[in-house]
Amino acid sequence: MKSFWGRHMSAGKTSSQNCNITNHMKNMNKLDDMKFYIRKINAERLELFRILDIDMNTDLNYRMNTEFTIIKSQHEKTMLDMEKMTQSISDTIEKYKEFIEDKDSYSFTHTYLLKECNQLKEKVRMLLNENRKLLVEQADQGTSYGEENRFCDETSKNIHTKC
Repeated sequence: MKSFWGRHMSAGKTSSQNCNITNHMKNMNKLDDMKFYIRKINAERLELFRILDIDMNTDLNYRMNTEFTIIKSQHEKTMLDMEKMTQSISDTIEKYKEFIEDKDSYSFTHTYLLKECNQLKEKVRMLLNENRKLLVEQADQGTSYGEENRFCDETSKNIHTKC
């Protein structure tokens, strides 16, 4: 019996060992397949990252070049506007200086003309006073001339009658 059971036990062990070995081999093959599959996925992932990186860098470079061009043109436009504004401010300051000079000139001229006008008014007032005096004197002379004329007429009548 021993031998029967011993044989079966050893045979059972062998078949279970064979089964375990077969399962182990299958598992190793699956493990190798999974490792290969993982390497394949990693390789594809790296390739996709490279493509993405190239694409992103290309797109980024294109975007940066495009944006740089836009920003550069905006900067140039801004600088031109600032230059125009600076020139406009300079022109305005020059015009302001000219207006101040003109104002000073007009102020000086106005002051001079005002003094001259006051002097002329004073002379006119003096001449009017002189004119009044002359008119009064002329009127006095006119009456005295009229009296002298009448006296001469009377005298000449008296002389003619006596003659």
